[in-house]
Amino acid sequence: MSALRNNSNTYNLIGFCFFLVLFYASLFFSLDIKVFSDDATFLAAATSGMSPLDYLSERYHTWTGRIAIEGIMFITIAIPTLWKLAIPTCLLLCAYATWKSFFADKLHYCYGIPLCLFFLLLINHSILDTTAFYVTGFYNYLLPVSAGLFSCAVFARPSAFSTIEKNLVIPLAFIASQSEQVGFSMLGFFLVTLLWDRNTTFAYRVCLLLVALTGFATLVSAPGNYLRLASEMRYMPEFGDYSFVRKVLTGFDVFNAHYTDASNLYPKIIALLLALLTLNKQFEFKRTAFLLAIAGVFQGSLFSYLLSTANNDSFSIRYLSSGLGLEYFASYTLTILSLVSATYIIRRIFSSNASFCLAVFLLLLHTASTTLVGLSPTAYESGFRVLLAGDVIGLMLICLLLKEAMHQHALIEPHKL
Repeated sequence: MSALRNNSNTYNLIGFCFFLVLFYASLFFSLDIKVFSDDATFLAAATSGMSPLDYLSERYHTWTGRIAIEGIMFITIAIPTLWKLAIPTCLLLCAYATWKSFFADKLHYCYGIPLCLFFLLLINHSILDTTAFYVTGFYNYLLPVSAGLFSCAVFARPSAFSTIEKNLVIPLAFIASQSEQVGFSMLGFFLVTLLWDRNTTFAYRVCLLLVALTGFATLVSAPGNYLRLASEMRYMPEFGDYSFVRKVLTGFDVFNAHYTDASNLYPKIIALLLALLTLNKQFEFKRTAFLLAIAGVFQGSLFSYLLSTANNDSFSIRYLSSGLGLEYFASYTLTILSLVSATYIIRRIFSSNASFCLAVFLLLLHTASTTLVGLSPTAYESGFRVLLAGDVIGLMLICLLLKEAMHQHALIEPHKL
């Protein structure tokens, strides 16, 4: 019996190594600098002969506070081998952190990590093309997102990770905090987790929180932010007249367009998992809740001719010039009712208050991290790339629901795979 188990472990390891070789090779030989893009601009700066300190000082005072990300990009973008290996590594880091957080006790890593990677790659490819398979997009989006996801996984359960991993997460948390959306989401997760559980390695967690706060404070306090804001006002000249509520509404408009996008699979997967988890459950308003949840998720396909939903500002509330804009607010109402209905269904699914609170927190954070883009005049100009952080949070919710489905329906017994 022992020999059979050893043979099985050997075959699993060989298969996993073969998968890694194929994955790295497929990306290594397909990634390249895009000519006439930000890739070429930053590559020219990195090979101009300017010292890293001079470059970072100039960028900090004239454009951005992302000194860690900018520094890494400046030093490594001229070395293709590094970022060709780093991009698949960051994708695998996301998959590893997800597997470790949700499936480590149910699925062997040889199966769990590829499964999580598969779910990650279900993100709309318009998003992946601008954040993972685009070199400067990798530095500014995939790198901090993967660092932030791994940091959150370690922060939630430090005992599940090795000493090396816990030490590695300290610089990764600083890198993650150098992105506005990731820093906001990570700090929110850190604070909620710390308030929920103060007894688990409190000193280490506080240290990690301070590192993240330092990085985020450096980001938002950079003098270049104000010059950048003034420069980017050309994309939305009326932005200076917006109230805070109107900025939030602009951000929610971006979220709503993505949530209702027919090519966005994550809301559909969440709806499917909610249906699976309630197959044998009866509760009040079940049909009404599902009808509202599904109507909100599929409105981009069902009501596209009636409601104004699209992924560019030509279809946004920004260009509402006459009437009450009922088509916009009808779509917003459906989306909000869908989110509220999903929350109600989740409450009926989870018997554990901790799991319910985590699921609702992830749903709210998924919405808030995307809505955050409304605080910038480039809310629409930024395109698909600003949707990555919110989608990765959505992936966490999917995995939480999938783990509950595996538990309730005994789809996989622990350690069988």
